[in-house]
Amino acid sequence: MGENKTAYSDSEFEAIFKSHYKSLYVFAYGYVMDEMEAEDIVSGVFSLLWEKRKNLPPKDELKPYLYASVKYACLRYFKRLQLTDDYRRRQAEALILSFAEEGDDDELALLVKKALGGLSDNQRKIVEMHVMKDMKYTEISETMNISENTVRTHLKRAYKILRFYLKDTLPGIFL
Repeated sequence: MGENKTAYSDSEFEAIFKSHYKSLYVFAYGYVMDEMEAEDIVSGVFSLLWEKRKNLPPKDELKPYLYASVKYACLRYFKRLQLTDDYRRRQAEALILSFAEEGDDDELALLVKKALGGLSDNQRKIVEMHVMKDMKYTEISETMNISENTVRTHLKRAYKILRFYLKDTLPGIFL
């Protein structure tokens, strides 16, 4: 992209919007596969561009700039989505596993205890470190003096067991 920036008038910006909105929407939809989110992304990009309309690339460089802006907005959307999903999953896991620590005798606590009882000692320790103490694979491997791949394998097998025991009661938690 060149160093020359162009100031677009309101009518020029409106023409840019009208000529590129639909194709940018289709482009965004190809990434996010959600009509409303694609609209929000493209509208958000144009809102930001409106604020910078006096300092945008020249017309011959504008189209790639628009597509790059939408692409990065889509990637930011996925990052936010991933962080949100990961946060919710981790909250749910911690909540579920906390039932086993509290010594409750209700049905959910008993199911969680039974599920945890189906794990090997190493699997249970790794799940507790990863979920309850929010430790990374590297930290767990150093603490337990095992490889990171072994940590991943134990965690994967532990989640498979937990899913088996809790799938009917808490669907979608341990994905």
